[in-house]
Amino acid sequence: FKFWGIMSNYHLIILVHGVWGNSSHLAYVEKQIHENIHSYDGTILYTHKTGSHLGYLTYDGIDVNGKRISDEVWEQTKLIEQEKGGKVTKFSVVGYSLGGLISRYCIGYLSSQGYFDNIEPINFTTFCTPHVGVLVPQSHNFSARLYNRIAPLFLADTGSQFFLRDKVGEFGKPLLVWMADPRSKFYKALAKFKYKSLYANVVNDKRCSWYTASISPDDKVNSLYNKRPENINCKYIKGYQPNVIDVTKPFYYEKVDNLRESSNHRFKWFWKTLNWIKLIGTITVYSPIFIITSIVQRIYNRKRVSEFFQNESNDLLHMYEHEHEVGGGEEEEQQQYHSSVFADISNKVDDEQETLVEDIYDAMNWKVSHSSTFPPIRLDHNQSYIVEKLNTIGWKKYPIIIRHTKGTHGAAIIKHYDPNFDEGEVIVRHFVKEVFKLD
Repeated sequence: FKFWGIMSNYHLIILVHGVWGNSSHLAYVEKQIHENIHSYDGTILYTHKTGSHLGYLTYDGIDVNGKRISDEVWEQTKLIEQEKGGKVTKFSVVGYSLGGLISRYCIGYLSSQGYFDNIEPINFTTFCTPHVGVLVPQSHNFSARLYNRIAPLFLADTGSQFFLRDKVGEFGKPLLVWMADPRSKFYKALAKFKYKSLYANVVNDKRCSWYTASISPDDKVNSLYNKRPENINCKYIKGYQPNVIDVTKPFYYEKVDNLRESSNHRFKWFWKTLNWIKLIGTITVYSPIFIITSIVQRIYNRKRVSEFFQNESNDLLHMYEHEHEVGGGEEEEQQQYHSSVFADISNKVDDEQETLVEDIYDAMNWKVSHSSTFPPIRLDHNQSYIVEKLNTIGWKKYPIIIRHTKGTHGAAIIKHYDPNFDEGEVIVRHFVKEVFKLD
């Protein structure tokens, strides 16, 4: 690509997977980028699916993994320069689920190192990312409060950050709060991107409800309780119906009568009991595995994080200061994903964990989810701050609705093959055709 001393320009696109994930989860998105986006000025599109936070490494924290990803970015940038004789002139990021938060940390760290001094940040896109954390905003609900207390224990450092229970810097704020602060390097780095967009499920995404994925102060679609897509009254973007909602038109929850549901309601105590039996059965089967795994992984997590911070190049303290400082960065050996057998096992475990979350929500919220009215969400002061500040960034927001599966979180990007994930094709097509920009 280097001819007569002329270096080719590259547009580096980083794709970052979520919790328990692996690089294969972004394979479909990567494929669609290469098949549908073509540069008109000779700039070469170069994609890289991250691999340094594979599987349970996602437990190590948004900060630790953000630094790992920044090391990968530097490595890919140097590879393009040294092995391909090119030059990275443009940079874009696609983050899925937790990957969106890790990406926001990553770009803050890159910016502190001067990465964007000569490279233009173009697209920053997230799919189903809990920008406001995953703390259930129903403080009046005892089971929700219990869930908020127990769930973080199973995800080690990342769990504390997800649920806003950690503290960073001298000001003692949760990391996600600091990342939304206009004085932080993370906010300033995000603001540099020319196009910022996000996709958020309006129904059946128990991992990442509408309010947090869309950075919304309210939950007008009742995503915490509603499981029926037909209860969403909306209009769609032409050519992408019935999956991508047009935000320029009103969209809201409107209960549609269902004879079967009405019949079930007459036997509400039976169905409520059945839900609890189902949950207890699921917990009986899977909890010992999850508990043992959580204990083992927390031990590994402590060892990994301790070793991570023993490396002076991984000092992150400057990231929690108001002043701009340029820090050094050393490359870290990546853990690449190669085994398709491991991918199948990983996807199966991932799906079972999602099923457990679904069962817990069903049992916790059975009564209210079968009611004709829903209590409004109650964001705490940290959540409200995150929403307020991040909404000053200027996002393009795309609510999405998926009907063929309750696993809408993974279906949004077709994270692995599943015939019921087919509606994700429409959503990814919208991203590559209408949202991703070349300059």
